[in-house]
Amino acid sequence: ERLGEEVAAAIYPKPGHVLDAEEIQRHMRERVAAFKVPSIVEIADAPLPRNPAGKILKREIRDEVGRGR
Repeated sequence: ERLGEEVAAAIYPKPGHVLDAEEIQRHMRERVAAFKVPSIVEIADAPLPRNPAGKILKREIRDEVGRGR
């Protein structure tokens, strides 16, 4: 909050699994410090973008989440 950013999570569930954003936040609150719990949880309906080496493109995801808010 002090730096003007929020913690966010982008999740692409395995096929056949259904996730709920509130359930994920509740799970995180029980296991990590409060400042690490994501205030934004995006459940993706397509695989997360990756570069040719297979690494997730975090900046692209951040820009997508920022555009949606």
